[in-house]
Amino acid sequence: MADQLISSDCNTVGKAVHMLSEETGLLVLRPGRPISQFFYFTIPSGMYALVTRHGADVDHPGLKSAVWPAGLYLSQPPWVRVSNLVTMQSVVFDLPVKGCKTKDNVTVQMDVSIVFRILGDSSRGEDPELVRTFVHRLGPRGLQQQLTDAMDEAVRGIARSMTHTEVYGARSGGRVNSALLDASKMDDDGSAAEETKDDVFEGSSNVIDKIAAKKASQKGEDVTEKMRVILERQFAPQGVGIEDVMIKSVTLPADITQQMQQKTMIISANAQQRMQHENEMQTTRMNEQIETLFQTFHETREAEVTSGEERVSREQILLNDAKADAKKNEANIKEEYSLKIDRLKADTSLEVQRITDNMTFELEKMEADAKKAAAELKADTQLQVQTLISEASYTAAKNNAQKFQILSEAEGKIAPWLEKKNQFATKEKEMSVYNSLAENKDLVISGSSNSDINMISIADAILHANNHAKGNSRSALIAELALMNKGTAPYMGDNGEKTEL
Repeated sequence: MADQLISSDCNTVGKAVHMLSEETGLLVLRPGRPISQFFYFTIPSGMYALVTRHGADVDHPGLKSAVWPAGLYLSQPPWVRVSNLVTMQSVVFDLPVKGCKTKDNVTVQMDVSIVFRILGDSSRGEDPELVRTFVHRLGPRGLQQQLTDAMDEAVRGIARSMTHTEVYGARSGGRVNSALLDASKMDDDGSAAEETKDDVFEGSSNVIDKIAAKKASQKGEDVTEKMRVILERQFAPQGVGIEDVMIKSVTLPADITQQMQQKTMIISANAQQRMQHENEMQTTRMNEQIETLFQTFHETREAEVTSGEERVSREQILLNDAKADAKKNEANIKEEYSLKIDRLKADTSLEVQRITDNMTFELEKMEADAKKAAAELKADTQLQVQTLISEASYTAAKNNAQKFQILSEAEGKIAPWLEKKNQFATKEKEMSVYNSLAENKDLVISGSSNSDINMISIADAILHANNHAKGNSRSALIAELALMNKGTAPYMGDNGEKTEL
């Protein structure tokens, strides 16, 4: 709901929808055209759009209409722009009217709401030119001022033609009950005014009061409809359609409100007393009915107990007879079943013996057949085994003979090769020995076959190596002893004795 009607500017057409959804009293928007939309512009849905060229209104080229429909318009020069966007939504405008004098000189305050919309929708058969009329001639501010003046005059006229109770009853537009309207034919002096009880325990009220309230409500509906028609006639030429007029609330003076509350409280108190009295009467009637029901129940129960005992006696006699018959039948059934069981046992024993004999015979026959088959299979198996062993022995002997023949032939062919191989291995081992001697630094080579000379050469080499090493080794000591031995040999005999030179 809006308490004032306004117009506003916006940067782009795209922000118009957001602004109209936030501002309830916003009727007209004047959008700008950004540089990014230099050669085109858009019109959103749900609005009347007025387009100008160099500030002058232009009609749509195809529709020849003052209002341009929603959509994208390309190849439009920058001097062609959307000048005004007008909302197509219905707007609720609140108008409080204070200090209204009623017919009985009571000052009241009435809050009125007007539902209107801007005319110009061609789909409803309206003239689109009315949108231009509203924008250029009336505007939101002018509309607010004219609505305020018109409603102030109309509401005050309503208040002067009605009493404060009628004005208070006209605040809600409920439908009139036909039964109460029929009762309204009674005299206005209240001669037939009887208190009746409401169906939903709202208390008791005077029929005349209820009829007066319904008349006030109907009168309020008639008055608001008349006001709507008058306002529609006044504002339709200016592009504004009045859809509804409502009297939201009526505020009475405090003393009158208190009087009405006291009257309501008295009516409620009377209703409470009447309901308490009726409750006490209903409680008394209910207690009496309960006592009567209890007495009837006891009498019925005693009669049922007596009748039940008689039925129990009759049923007990029948039960005893049935038990005797059952015992007799039970004995007969036991005897009969005992005979049947004995016959079944004898037949079963005979059948078992017959089956056992047949089974023994079949088992012996199967055992004999199995032994025979096993002996035959064993003989056949041994024969096949001997045959396979003989064939295998023959094949093995034949293969061995071929093997020895092949080995003999192979040895005859490779005998010269083996001899050359052995000679090569011998030469190779000699070369290995020579290499080892060549790599030995302590080797002494002598050109003589005399052992004494060779020993002296070896001892000399050992002593020479020892002198270079500057140490006394065991080898040096042994070499010196050998030289000394050889040096004394000419003076000693073969048995070690000294000889004369």
